[in-house]
Amino acid sequence: MGVLSKVFRGKFVAGLKRAFLQGRLTFAGTLKPLQHEKAFASFLRTLFPQNWVVYAKPPFGGPQQVIGYLARYTHRVAISNHRLVAFHDDQVTFCWKDYAHGSKKRTMTLSSQEFLRRFLLHVLPRGFVRIRFFGFLANRGRATLLPQCRLLLRNNPEPHITVVTKPSPAEPVTFRCPVCAGPMIIVETFPRDNTSPFTLRRPTFDSS
Repeated sequence: MGVLSKVFRGKFVAGLKRAFLQGRLTFAGTLKPLQHEKAFASFLRTLFPQNWVVYAKPPFGGPQQVIGYLARYTHRVAISNHRLVAFHDDQVTFCWKDYAHGSKKRTMTLSSQEFLRRFLLHVLPRGFVRIRFFGFLANRGRATLLPQCRLLLRNNPEPHITVVTKPSPAEPVTFRCPVCAGPMIIVETFPRDNTSPFTLRRPTFDSS
């Protein structure tokens, strides 16, 4: 993980620098001073002495798996109904997983009082909440920051991307790069202009 942390840090900082040079970053509020190149470069230098914590695991299969994963932590109860096996003579029997021995399923029987005591350990005290929002969704700054985020999104539309059409495999490649011998794509041609002092203009190419 140490090597992965350094690689991720380098690529992340390089991506920030590239986005800054392309004018794709917007700074608002207390971050406005970073819109100057020297200030932004100084900020990036402070990121390298810090150790970045990187956690890697296989990706989820899709949005439904992510929602299911989060729901098990945010909206679960102490014990689900299907784990309750029996209730007889003031005794509650339920199943549980023994993670210390290969996650084997086992059963346990407790008195109703002890079962309720353990169940109530999972009930939050008054004043505590299960889900807290951070960042621009935090209760303290949401009224100010959320409208500001919406305003910035409206004022900064996605940059226009020019798509260059490549020739299909069936089309013959007439021009090749003299250095790498790769195919050259015609980006734009200039028509002949009789008023120009030049009698001929060659097409310009983009080597890719």
